[in-house]
Amino acid sequence: MRVPSKDDPLWVDIVTGRKTFRLKFLAAKILLGRVMRTVSASPTPENIEDAVNQLHAMYDKNAASPSVKEDINLIFGEEKPCSKISSASAR
Repeated sequence: MRVPSKDDPLWVDIVTGRKTFRLKFLAAKILLGRVMRTVSASPTPENIEDAVNQLHAMYDKNAASPSVKEDINLIFGEEKPCSKISSASAR
């Protein structure tokens, strides 16, 4: 599977928290939590670019994984992002 280019604006939307998805790939979930905290604390262009680079590299390195394929299809495919409302507050 081909991971979309780092230039795709969706990567920035993900690391800044503008769009959220229910990811399947555990390593990406963990990494994303960390980079989102960094970007939230200091949303400089450099921090955002570094976060995108890290997340993209994680997906690219593991592109053959079924959960990575699901995530890439979810993010860049036809499916829509989930709302930012947490599951606890949606009950």
